[in-house]
Amino acid sequence: MIYQMFTLVTDRSKYFRVKRGQTKAEVEAALCVPVKNFFCGAIAEVGDEMEIYTCLPLESYSSLSRKFGVPAEELKRINFSKPVYPSCKLFVPCKK
Repeated sequence: MIYQMFTLVTDRSKYFRVKRGQTKAEVEAALCVPVKNFFCGAIAEVGDEMEIYTCLPLESYSSLSRKFGVPAEELKRINFSKPVYPSCKLFVPCKK
């Protein structure tokens, strides 16, 4: 009998630990997910991948929900009810 040792390597860990000196924007950009509770040493669970969308003038959660095919309430929940204004950056689910 021959036994082979192997290591299972996943593409991305399900958890991410916030390191000292990291800003919220850096963590959100690295994970492509919104982060609510942010402090050094926090462990964030990585969920579904998101993309960052820069809003245009006259856009709202309802217009974005039609554009991306996601309910407006879901977009509000993902972005913690952040106000929508031109050039603001919101998270939207990636299209698969």
